Amino acid sequence: MKAVLLALAVPLAATAQAPSSPAADAAPGGSVATAIEVCEPQGQHRYLARLVCPDRSHPQFERAGSVGERTPLPAHMTEAQSVRLVEAMLAGKPLAPGEPDHHVVDRYRVVCGTRETSLYLDMYHCDRPPPRIAPAGFELID
Repeated sequence: MKAVLLALAVPLAATAQAPSSPAADAAPGGSVATAIEVCEPQGQHRYLARLVCPDRSHPQFERAGSVGERTPLPAHMTEAQSVRLVEAMLAGKPLAPGEPDHHVVDRYRVVCGTRETSLYLDMYHCDRPPPRIAPAGFELID
């Protein structure tokens, strides 16, 4: 178990993606830093299923993989500190006010017709309701 936790705590390689614009990166879900906060993989799927493309259709989506921590781990962090951090994340412990978010973020390929968008989601935020804001280029239905 400890080896699994430590493996999760090690920074993950970023997944290759198409270049995006600064405005898209700043939008909700447009970058690792602005990852959409949901609860567990089911929350990721429920959120993505609520998206609507500009043509009013629902996009196709698939998980492209994990892209690393939302906020990089400090270089001086010990193995024990890393393990505690990952254990807290997996247990769903809410972040304290001002605490850095070191959650692992997932990238999803979201396709509307011929347009593909990368959206980033953080599935370790079970202490709050699902987001009600749509990423750039999408609408969100209830």
